[in-house]
Amino acid sequence: MSIPVIFIHRAVEGHLGLCMQQAKASNPKSRVILIGTRENRKHTPDGTEHHLIDDYSQSARGFASYYRHLSPNDFAYNLFCFQRWFLLRDFMKANQLQKILYLDSDVLLYCDINKPDYERLALEFSWTTVCNRSTLDHYCAYLTAHFREPQMLHKLLDYCRVIGNVPLSDMVTCIHFRNYYLRMDSTYGVIGDSFFDHNLSCPLAPPCEQIELLDGKKKIYWKDGALLGKFSEKNGFLKVNTLHFQGAAKHYIPAFLTGNLPSRDELHYFDYATCQWLLANLKD
Repeated sequence: MSIPVIFIHRAVEGHLGLCMQQAKASNPKSRVILIGTRENRKHTPDGTEHHLIDDYSQSARGFASYYRHLSPNDFAYNLFCFQRWFLLRDFMKANQLQKILYLDSDVLLYCDINKPDYERLALEFSWTTVCNRSTLDHYCAYLTAHFREPQMLHKLLDYCRVIGNVPLSDMVTCIHFRNYYLRMDSTYGVIGDSFFDHNLSCPLAPPCEQIELLDGKKKIYWKDGALLGKFSEKNGFLKVNTLHFQGAAKHYIPAFLTGNLPSRDELHYFDYATCQWLLANLKD
């Protein structure tokens, strides 16, 4: 059975429905689920599901009593970034789901998510993660303990300083939990000959062989039914599994939907300046 794809989102934004539509197009046998609000129900495409945040928020509300706001981000936004993991865990319990793919509302999915290798991505990216219920149980317990116990919170803040004086966010706790509790090596999103995108507007992480950039974003190619990144220092391509259109890059989401990709199989690339797919040549 195909694992479900789950989004959790409170706002009413058009790109949410597009990303759900793409998840269904790339994994037609999977349940594609939004845990959202009454207001954003209208953005759920045909063949997908909508469930209410309020129906799964008991333990998330409990976590709020321990939460300490240690970020320049908005209080409610940052709190909800942590609470969503409790919502997700409780939804999985209520619906007897053992494993899911979680995606943020600005991530487009292109691969079959049922490959066992993709479990290596567990909680490495907070916006794109395959995780099982047992892992989420442990992660939610970890979050509660680290905000409830002053000594554990201080250790977490020390970790924030070590990695570059970053604010405390669920992106930090995901990596800390993965490194020190799951003890999993980093993939940096690259698994085999493919990659899960960190951010369209950033290169791959420094340990990885780099792919070409264009206008400060990853240069994305299309050929023979697949999206690709082209290595910059050697021949060959990495297949695209996801693209993360963070911030202003959301503008490009419609152009990257499967239905809007080139109809011809020749090598194309996406030109950000004109927002078009153009035929590539050997010099591109």
